[in-house]
Amino acid sequence: METRQLPQTVQSIIESRTGDAVFVVAPDYRIAYWDAQAEFFTGIKSEDALYKPCYDMVLGEREGGERFCSWGCSVMRMSREGRPVSSYDMHIHSPAGGKRWVNVSTLSILDEDGAYIIHLMRDSEETHKTVEMARSLIQLESKSECCASATPDSRDILALTVRQLEILNHLSQGKSVKEIRTELHLSEATVRNHVRSVLQALDAHSQLEALARARKLGILK
Repeated sequence: METRQLPQTVQSIIESRTGDAVFVVAPDYRIAYWDAQAEFFTGIKSEDALYKPCYDMVLGEREGGERFCSWGCSVMRMSREGRPVSSYDMHIHSPAGGKRWVNVSTLSILDEDGAYIIHLMRDSEETHKTVEMARSLIQLESKSECCASATPDSRDILALTVRQLEILNHLSQGKSVKEIRTELHLSEATVRNHVRSVLQALDAHSQLEALARARKLGILK
């Protein structure tokens, strides 16, 4: 497979065996390597992807449809700063039409030219389907068994989404909105919207009040 010249360290890593899709982004944001699994996930041939800006090829989206892949994205910024990047999920276009969820891990290799980013991508569609199914079951149970006798507190717990519970947990650890945004790879506006929804669901006027009520309800320990 034709690729641009890569540093030896990067070349050694992409030659390792893995079942994940692998693509490499050079310091200039252009794709330097695009393997057969990346072709399978996206439907984009390597000859069409190589040397193109990564954000024009991957077209990843966050939860809610907000664009994830863009020039100056948090992944590239953190990699250039030598900071570790946690794995994350994003929505991409699939060859069959529609979209699919994938989970992405990131390796950063600092070279004299800058940061080379090695992305390992795997299917996470089934995980998201399972979460949605569980959410639907909770809603069905709440309607059929709990609605008649549920207290406002128990209904509030059911109203929180998986993402809101995740953000609530981060808040309980003392993390700021900016720290949560970086760790979850969300925009600051999205995190603030989730925080507002959590406060509304828990009928709280501040984050401290929301955390205290969540602990009282048993949502947090």
